[in-house]
Order: sequence, then C-alpha cells, then structure tokens
Amino acid sequence: DPLDFNIVARAALPPLLGLPVDVGLGKTSSARAAIAELIAAGGLGTRKVVYAVPRHDLGAEQVSAFGALGLRAMLWKGRTAPDPTETNPDQLMCLDTEATFDALEIEHPVEQSCCKVKNGAELLLCPWFHDCGYQRQKPLAQAAQVIVCAHDSLFHMKPEAIGAVGLLVIDEAFWQSGLRGLDGKATLTQDGLEPGRTSLTCYTGKGKMDVGATADLIAARERLCKPLRVTEPGPLRLGLLEAVGLTPDDCRHAATLEHRRMRDAGLRPGMSPVERRKRVEAVLPPAGEPWAPPGRCATLWLILAEALENGHDAAGAELVHEMTEAGSVRALRLRWRGTMRKGWAAQAPILHLDATLRPELVQTYLPRIDIGAPVAARQPHVRVRQVTGSPTSARALTPSADAPERDRKAAATRLRDLRAWIDLRARQCHRPGQPIDLLIVGQKAAIDALRSAGLPSGVEAVHFNALSGLDRWGGIGGIVVLGRTLPAPRTVELIATALTGRAPAPNPADAGWWYPMVERRVRLAGNRTAPLVMEEHADSIAEAVRWSICEGELIQAMGRGRGVNRTAATPLEIDLLTDVVLPVTVDALVPWSDLRPTRRDLMALTGIVLENAADMAACFPELWSSAAAARQDRSRSVTNCYCRDLYNSQMSHSSAEVTYRPEGAGHRARTAPVDLSSIPDPEAWLTNRLGPLASFEMRSRAGTNADTPDPAYAAHLDTLASRLTTSMQAVLAARRAALDTLSARLEAAKPAALRHPHHPQPEEETEA
Repeated sequence: DPLDFNIVARAALPPLLGLPVDVGLGKTSSARAAIAELIAAGGLGTRKVVYAVPRHDLGAEQVSAFGALGLRAMLWKGRTAPDPTETNPDQLMCLDTEATFDALEIEHPVEQSCCKVKNGAELLLCPWFHDCGYQRQKPLAQAAQVIVCAHDSLFHMKPEAIGAVGLLVIDEAFWQSGLRGLDGKATLTQDGLEPGRTSLTCYTGKGKMDVGATADLIAARERLCKPLRVTEPGPLRLGLLEAVGLTPDDCRHAATLEHRRMRDAGLRPGMSPVERRKRVEAVLPPAGEPWAPPGRCATLWLILAEALENGHDAAGAELVHEMTEAGSVRALRLRWRGTMRKGWAAQAPILHLDATLRPELVQTYLPRIDIGAPVAARQPHVRVRQVTGSPTSARALTPSADAPERDRKAAATRLRDLRAWIDLRARQCHRPGQPIDLLIVGQKAAIDALRSAGLPSGVEAVHFNALSGLDRWGGIGGIVVLGRTLPAPRTVELIATALTGRAPAPNPADAGWWYPMVERRVRLAGNRTAPLVMEEHADSIAEAVRWSICEGELIQAMGRGRGVNRTAATPLEIDLLTDVVLPVTVDALVPWSDLRPTRRDLMALTGIVLENAADMAACFPELWSSAAAARQDRSRSVTNCYCRDLYNSQMSHSSAEVTYRPEGAGHRARTAPVDLSSIPDPEAWLTNRLGPLASFEMRSRAGTNADTPDPAYAAHLDTLASRLTTSMQAVLAARRAALDTLSARLEAAKPAALRHPHHPQPEEETEA
C-alpha cells in the first residue's frame, strides 16, 4: 500500500514517490490516517511530519482534521501572511514589515536583523516581538507533531523552530510555487554588469575588501560582458558563452563571489526607521550608479552554469531592451526555477499526492522521483454531459468597455440565455435537505458577470484556480463547468523556459500566434468516441504546462462533487460547457444550440407559460415586438421542453393552472400554467399587463399544492408591475405615434386605385 507510511521505517518506500490519485477518492484523508498511525507507532521519533498544501485556508482545514485524529498540528505562515484580528482585519504576521523589507533589500537575514539577536550580554528585540504573530507560532511549532505549511514555504529556508523533518507530504500540484521571474521584473541592466561602470568589490566576513575574490569576480564579469556587447536580443547563446571560455564551474564560483559583494550594514532589532534606512543606504551604491543586486547576479550565473553543463542556450537569461526613466537600456530578464530548500526535504522521504500529476513538471524539481501507477475508481452514479460550442469565454460574456454596441448586446443576450439555462439546471438538480443545488465553476470574469446578473437560489459560483482541496460540495446535485483557463502560447512558453532553462520547441509557423489545432477523441459511453478539435503545443514541456492549467483545472472542478461517494439515491450531474477533451467518459455530447433557451423558454422561466400570441407580446415586449412575432415563434418546434420541466409536480410544488379571459369583444378564455413561487398573484400579474379581466379562475395542478399567496407580497408585486406597465405603455405610445405618422405618409404616397380595394375582407376572431 503506497499510503502505508509505516514501511518508511523498513526503508522499503522509495525516498521520493509521486502518486496520481484521482480527485474525490479521499487521498488526503487516507494520508492523514496513515500519518496518525506512523506517529502513534513511534516511526519518526522526535522528527516532524511536514504537510504542504496550496494555500493557507486549506492548511487551516488540515490542522483541524489532524486535531480530530488526536495529533498536535499547527499552520506555519510567513511574515507577510495575513493574521487578521477583530480590530485589524488587514494585520499581517509581522508587525514591522518595513524593517523586514529593508533587510531583504540588502539580503540580510531578517531574524537577526529585525527580530531578535544577542549583542554580547545584551538581548536586542523588536518592539513588537511579544505581540508578533510570526514569533507567537514558534512555540506551537516546537510542540507540534505535524507542521502544515503552504507550498511556497518549501522554497524558503526552513525555520529553526520547526526542527528535524521525518516525512514531507506535498498535497496537490506544487510546481508553479517554485517559478521565479515570470512577472518580468527580475532584470539586470547591462550597465550594472559592466565592471567599469559600477563599483565591484567583494568583502571578507569582517567587512574588509577581499582583493583576490574581487579580482576573480571582475575577470568573470569581463568574460560575461563580451558576448553581451555583441549579441542580439534574445536568449544568451551557448556558442558565445563557450567562445569566451566560461565553464559551469567558473559560473558557480562567480555566483558564490557575487554574494560576498554585500557588506554587513549593522542592522539590529529595535533600530529606528531613520537609522536603519541610513545604514541600508550606506552599503548600497550612490544614487544614479548602476546597481546589480548580488542575489540576482548569483542567479544569473547559476542559469548560465546549467546551460553550459547541459549544452543549450541560456533561455532563462533573455537580453531585452528595458525602458527606464533615462530611456531604453539593454538588460537581461531572468526566469528560473527555484530549488526546494534542503532543510525541508534533504533527509526525509517525500510523498507527492496530486490528481493531475504531470511527471514532466514534477521531475524538474525532483528528478529521482518514482511515479506510481494512477489510482482511480469507477463512478457509476455520476452522469457527464459535454456541451460544445457554448458562449462561455470571458470575451463572449464580458466584452471590453470599448467594444461595439452590437458586441455588448450580443454578450447581454448570451448572459441572459446562460443564466436561464442555469436556473433550469438548478431546479432539475434540486435535492431536499441540501443548501446548494448547483455549483458553477468558470473564469473569474464570467463568474462575476453571472453574479451581477443575479444567480438563482440554491446556486453557488466559484472561479478556477481556487478549487483544489476544497471539500464542501459533496452533497450537491449538479456541477456546471463553464469554459476553461487557457493561457496564450507565449505565457506557456515562458513558464516552460523557467522550469527547464531551455527554449521550448516553437509551434508550426502556420499556427500564427495561437496554438496549432489537433483532432482528439472524446470517450463516449458504450465504447464509442467522437472527434473534437482543440489546441496543443508542439513542445512536450509547454504542452504539459498547458494541460495542467487547462484540462487539469477542469478535472479539479469536476472532482468537487465527490462522485466516488455517490449512490443511486444521491447521483451527481456534471455539465461540461467547454470544447476540451478530458480523460473521462462522457454520457452525452450535445451542441449548445440544442440546449439554448428559446424565447418561450425564457417566458417559462419567469413563472408562466402563455399560449395566446397577443398576450405573449403584451406581457413580454422584450421578447416579442408584436403578436405576429410571437405567433411565428409559437409555431416553431420546441426541443428543450423547459415548460414541461419547470412545471412538473416534482420540480415545482407550487404549480397551478389559471383560466382567464380579457375584457372586450372577440376574446376567448385561455389557460396557462403558473409557478406561484415566482408569480404569487397571477390575476394581478395578468391585469397589470393585459388590462381588466372578464373572468379569472385558478386551480391546483395534479400533484401540486397551490397555496393562497401572501396578500402583502402580492400587493407589493402588483404595485411594482403597475409602475413597469405605465412606463412601458408610455414607450409604446411614442413608438405607435411614430408608426402612425409613417403610415399616413405611405398611404398618401399610394396610387388612388390602390387606396380602396374592391374585394371584401373576411371576418375572423381577433387573437388578442
């Protein structure tokens, strides 16, 4: 059993193991139980278990879960992590972040420079030391058996208070946490690297100049700057680096020397901000002089060492033209992959659990990791329907502010249709006793647009990239996944560059700036497949990155319903509104055009289904401009059956049927199903839109309970409807006046022979 941590003591478990465990199978709870058994058996002695999760909110849940198993667990957070209180919701763990940032600017250790240090017999403390959340967690860490932390912590020095680590468990994908420089801000100007244009001095531990080290670093910088002076923008070429005689060992030695450029500024805890800033500026170059931070320069040398060692261009060091206050300058833009710090992982076995594990990405950090066989389970009580061609992208639903009016109108129509369909799905997926019927997952812009439009009751909406590890939707009836997260090829290529240090293989030229399209097969129920064209990057690492961000996030969304735990009494419906092929069996593959609500469907969703065309146009002028338009719409075939679904006795227990006849000659009685939960007083609703009624009768539909509506609520709706009717009548009167004027002009322009036709007009009942 790969989750049996007790075999660690027998050294049978490989030191590095990755397990692709499908979403919803309980990998996290199984890991917690195994950890509890391991600790109870004394297999780790005094060493700690470190459990790394994507975010702090998930970490807090894990601490509670470990506590329920009788383990001492705590959540470790960094200095800049939130530590809110009732009086200060924006409070951070560190109460003097200005001092922290000053120390980081000159690459000094924060603990000794800002928090606590012994100066001879004197103990120097930060004024907020005893109130500091960061310091307050240290005794908890020392006493804990399990340390829960964020993935990002693994790429920083392990705090001494945590102690020795006996086992590291990494839950969910961590590979993005180690990427650096993707924001484009990690740059080094060529002037800052030139030895003759900036002071370049290495110091001893006592703050004195080290002449030999300084000479070695100047020589290394000279060799580096030779190719910089002649190369064109782009990655530093391997041939140029080799031509100037640089070797991997030379570069690593230069990286060590770069760290010796920074003198000790003498920062001490409790120092005033003015004095601290004065000392910081004393060790920095004078204002206006080019500055290349030592740590960043060391990173550059390590990027070059890796490129020389592996025989490829240094794609992680890209020469660009950087805009500054003084104009455009040549600079190196760095992108790289951080390393997991030895204190966390060097001496301990590592278990990595991830539902969407991609070996190509994990192995860039842990090259010796052994990837186990995927763990999956059948989910017979989950039905997956994939909808193609749906307008669910952020652009389709939320056009830019400067978009043409037609685009904004089209987006509003798409949003209206999508919300109506979601309303129907929520009713279909309703399960008594569950507070949430339907979970909507999509891009943040699309989710925000749906929230602004108003979500139906029983519907919760969340966006991608905030789902992993969450486990509060295990009882919902349905999940709707809208669209996908698909970054541009350039973004994917930069991530791949940071991971490997290599330039990814380019996409075919005929693909343009986007991905090339390939045909994949959707796996359908009944051993069938269907073709679907989608994007794919030509480079294997870039494609793994694209897949993890796109398909991987969709798989995470599908797993929130915990389908493996469902029974025949608690089935789960999943709708995928995206043109992406996933490693799942799809029960139905349908186009959006088959599900898109018609105008009659939109009418039904308001709570009533009218059959008379004139009544439809009068009550819903935003849907039908005239009775003729409504009559034409009514004659079309209806495939979605919204009316049937909305008013059956199982979904709407407040359905009723009304019979009414408007006043005036030529009107017959009409019938209409009504949902009293949406329209509590159908008589008032119809009167406000059609005028006085000659007759009205309401009766309960079979299997339903038409309770008497609340008079106060009905009166409120009646008042609101009257105001809307008055406003609409004014608009219609103005339009009729314009039409009458136009009609008179057309009549006057007719030949006399056509103004008085001689054939009789047939008489028929008006459908009004």
